[in-house]
Amino acid sequence: MHINDIENIMNYLFSAALKKCGNFEDAEDLTSETLLAALKYPNEIQDIKKWLSGVLNHKYYDMLRHKYKLPTVSINLITEDIPDFEEEQADVPSADEIRREVAYLSGKYREVIVRHYLNGEKVQNIAEKLGIPKGTVLSRLSAGREQIRKGFDSMERYEKQSYQPERLGITCNGCMGLNGEPWSLVEGDMLKQNILIAAYEKPVTCVEIALALGIPTAYIENAVNDLVSSELMQKKGDKVFTDFMIVTPEQILKSLDVQIEFSKKHYNTIWGLFNEFLAEIRESTKNLCLRESEQRKLQYFFVLHLFSNGIYQAVQQIVPSKEEYPLRPDGGKWIAFGNRYTLDFDFENYKFSKYCYGGERRSYEENFFSSKSVDLHIYDTQPDLNKYQHGDMLLSDEIFMKMLYVIYKGIPFNYTGIDPIYLERIPHLAKCGIIHTVNGVPQLDIPVISKQKYDELDKLRINKIHEFADMFEPILREIMPEMKLSIPKHLESRVAEFRKYSCYAFPIAVIKEAMEKGDFYTENCTPPMVMVIEE
Repeated sequence: MHINDIENIMNYLFSAALKKCGNFEDAEDLTSETLLAALKYPNEIQDIKKWLSGVLNHKYYDMLRHKYKLPTVSINLITEDIPDFEEEQADVPSADEIRREVAYLSGKYREVIVRHYLNGEKVQNIAEKLGIPKGTVLSRLSAGREQIRKGFDSMERYEKQSYQPERLGITCNGCMGLNGEPWSLVEGDMLKQNILIAAYEKPVTCVEIALALGIPTAYIENAVNDLVSSELMQKKGDKVFTDFMIVTPEQILKSLDVQIEFSKKHYNTIWGLFNEFLAEIRESTKNLCLRESEQRKLQYFFVLHLFSNGIYQAVQQIVPSKEEYPLRPDGGKWIAFGNRYTLDFDFENYKFSKYCYGGERRSYEENFFSSKSVDLHIYDTQPDLNKYQHGDMLLSDEIFMKMLYVIYKGIPFNYTGIDPIYLERIPHLAKCGIIHTVNGVPQLDIPVISKQKYDELDKLRINKIHEFADMFEPILREIMPEMKLSIPKHLESRVAEFRKYSCYAFPIAVIKEAMEKGDFYTENCTPPMVMVIEE
């Protein structure tokens, strides 16, 4: 008899036994007993399938007779002194446990197991429907059964994430996608967030992720396909991995203390250069018609702008590296970065939250109403970061920029095409220090300058960048080893070298020191933003 015929018969017998017994262990015993009887039978068997079916039935009824001869007791009479029978039965997998193990199989094994054993499809039919050889179906059935058996041998395989899921906040460098990607790809989706965490330390299969999270593989596979399509994950053979850095609060706090101490130690050297820069900004803007709060916001914006670019240049001088922002399927050009937190994480008392800030964001529009161009530049800073965008409805950068322009120009909303519902955001924007009212009429409380003036101020900043980097680089070099973040080996070549260092708190740490010494004031200066209009 050909090996495929034997495997066919074995699968047929096992499928019939499983339907009778309702659990894998009894079904395997019944199949073995039936095949053993065939091996011992001395005469020639004409119709092997029919003969084995009869033997299987006889063996099944023998098994039932044996089972029901065992002592039985009423549940009301069970005492602590008679546990033996239940303890013996505890090792027999239930139907629910079998279904669970089937759910954790990868797609190619799960499909043939379900079709054959649960839906009763013949092997040949499955092969034809899936477009694969019959032998492949048989081998997948065998491998699937083996994985199910192994599952019963190690029932407790879940990671801590299965009962204590975490949150993953995603930010990015570069230009976000059309719908706020990559942030929006996982926002509010705990499953995808924990999949990314589970696949961070090393490439893993969907089955391994499913077992770690305690969620059936079918759900994991769909979510993983979405994450791969959106390029937050990458495939490596039959495995996947998270394709960006993820850090923990412990890692960030370790480098934060170093940055704060560094900022105090070298404050006079650093702030001396910024004093020169601020003097140049004040001289260049002395004839602008800006309120005092608008002047301070303009200064705060350019201080952050110089600091951010200067640190980048200094780090590049220490660890030269190139980075390109790939064009993403969502239309953006971004590189994601993740922060991992427990569900009960205490953000209110998180020390780093007092020092973090958002990199420069821009919203640009050409030929908008009577203006040749409108360009809104923003740095989100503490204490409220981008609180102005949130509230009863999310305010996109594009709508936010257009709203501010319309208010500045005094154009009635009903002539702009902007949904009047956004008028309801004006009181919220006033609380955030972006708008104030004069005789009941909303006015901007941020600096608005011409493109010519902005270019003049930005030229001052650009001239200072290399001076700042040359000053900052030698003193920064001393502490760089303490700033390095650990990263999985498989991501080493996929992340730019300078990104592996945590330098995000330097600007605010130095600015806080300047505020304490009375050298700089940021009260009522947030968020630092500037609107640039070219007429």
